[in-house]
Amino acid sequence: MRHVLPLAVAALVLFSETAASQTIQVLPYVQPGDGSKLDSTDSKVICWVTDQVPGEFSVEYRINGGTVKPAKYVSVKLDFPAIKPKVLEIAPPPREVINPKTKVKDPNDLEEPKEPKVPLPPEKDQHYLNYAAVLNDLPFNSSVTYCVKLSGKVLREATFRTRATPDKSVRCVLVGDLAQGRPAQKTIAHHIWEEKPEFLVALGDIVYPSGRANQYAAFYWDTYNNASTPSIKSGAPLMASIPFYPVLGNHDIAAKLPTTPDALAVYYFFHVPRNGPGEGPWATPIGIDEAAKKFRANSWGNYPAIDAYSFDYGPAHFAIINDNARLAINDPSFVKWLRADLLATTAKWKFVCYHVPGFQAARQHYTEQQARLLQPVFEECGVDITFSGHVHNYQRSVPLQFAPDDKGMVKGKVNGQFTLDWTFDGIKATRPKGVIHIVAGGGGASLYGPAPEKVAETLKKLHGDNLAPYTAKAVVEQHSFVVLDLSPEKLSLRAIGIDGKEIDSIAIDKLK
Repeated sequence: MRHVLPLAVAALVLFSETAASQTIQVLPYVQPGDGSKLDSTDSKVICWVTDQVPGEFSVEYRINGGTVKPAKYVSVKLDFPAIKPKVLEIAPPPREVINPKTKVKDPNDLEEPKEPKVPLPPEKDQHYLNYAAVLNDLPFNSSVTYCVKLSGKVLREATFRTRATPDKSVRCVLVGDLAQGRPAQKTIAHHIWEEKPEFLVALGDIVYPSGRANQYAAFYWDTYNNASTPSIKSGAPLMASIPFYPVLGNHDIAAKLPTTPDALAVYYFFHVPRNGPGEGPWATPIGIDEAAKKFRANSWGNYPAIDAYSFDYGPAHFAIINDNARLAINDPSFVKWLRADLLATTAKWKFVCYHVPGFQAARQHYTEQQARLLQPVFEECGVDITFSGHVHNYQRSVPLQFAPDDKGMVKGKVNGQFTLDWTFDGIKATRPKGVIHIVAGGGGASLYGPAPEKVAETLKKLHGDNLAPYTAKAVVEQHSFVVLDLSPEKLSLRAIGIDGKEIDSIAIDKLK
């Protein structure tokens, strides 16, 4: 599939002037581009960000060590005026709220002691040139080396893999709640580097606290892209060679236009397949004023593509959706798109990725169960596993089936009938009956506790049969991420902790 950047991009500029004083803000990195099905060729986008001093760049690439080819690049100006800084407040002490009906402490209203807040970046005008070079017609199962130069000097040379065909085995990482500016994110990034995945799915809340461009500059790029040498203290240059597929979290879309000019920066910096349902009540609302028009023009067409899309990679199909609050993921048009997408693929494995989990047993965010509304679609379409973040720990459910009642979602809860498969253990019994739900929100933000077993009794008193004993494994005391090894016949899932050691694992065999 050929990827072409929109011609309607505002202030589209091709530069050829020499830039002696240009500052590189973000080193070149690779993005997935508009590649979804495995039916023709692959596409990738090489991106980088500078100040607004123009530069004489060149982009070259070679496939499997072959002939060097040039690539054209384009850029767009991003101008974000400063806003008035907000005063940082110290978190108040914990407060206990008694539920008048049950006479017990409501864990959903219990504020947990928090780590000291990370200082927000200073408010100032921001001026960038956001660059992109599309590499089209890339063969699958290939190694591609690219080189970006400024005035003849190499900025970065790195190698990535194109998407694998269904007969190949692949490794990927899934992790959410990434960049809050804490040391743990660098350690996790380093351990991800050690696993050598071909791609990564970022399960939302990519940058804190509100998804602004200045927060990417302060908390994100140095950990996952600009790090020169991989280490537990510096992170790793993951994005130089590993495409990140973004999922939208509540913090990614927390800042709003037009009051926050650099809001929704995820749409500027990530490039994804454009095979979703388009704009609708299931996508992040941005309005129709002048700020929204400018945002649309400058975001390369990635709005609303990032809200919902899918892609095939090796023997697996991934559907990415935005299930944040107040978005209508149960809208008939959206459900029709999701069902058709999941049924159309011939991939051996099917995964759905979103930010807010429907089936989890921590007290934080418990009554945010909108994803449960889609469980019947997941079962109908043969989804193997869902992945989410939002809850800052690791949880794995037993394989489950769930039939929502006819009331839908009421006060954040979706009640219904559970069928749990406790015979599956992922070791000897490796053929699950139902969908497994994984929470992988331990990428670096402050951890959530206590463990589900310590709050189960209270949650049961508060919510009755809305909570079922579906938790097979939970690790809340350390940061973590998930590694998937996929072959056409077998899936291996490992959760890796902050020390690089395995904290959970299962295997699934696919029926022939």
